Amino acid sequence: MTLFAAPRRRLAAAAALAMAAAGPALAQPPAAPADFAICAACHESTANAKPSLGPNLFGVGDRKAGAVPDYDYSDAMKKSGITWTADTLQAFVLDPAKTVPGNKMDYPGASDPAAAKAIADYLMSLKP
Repeated sequence: MTLFAAPRRRLAAAAALAMAAAGPALAQPPAAPADFAICAACHESTANAKPSLGPNLFGVGDRKAGAVPDYDYSDAMKKSGITWTADTLQAFVLDPAKTVPGNKMDYPGASDPAAAKAIADYLMSLKP
């Protein structure tokens, strides 16, 4: 064993630990499911994007409904009391009018519960 072997091993171990800890921070979000394309027509879903026709959906998970600054929500959405979870997002994607009566989103809802779940799971993954 050389004089520098032990410090090198400690340095290598420390570097490996640091990279493992940084891994989640450097990880890319999963790709949007194909069914998200209809959402993307009106909604941005990247950090710091300005709202377009609909509010930016980045970070929507665990956010109160109607809380994106610079977006003019319907009174129904602002007063809904909803905090977006996987379950509330899935319900909204399946039937927006039933989940938040009087909302202004012009979308009848998904007909496939599996597609709605995939969209909700994707949205929950979009975290700062």
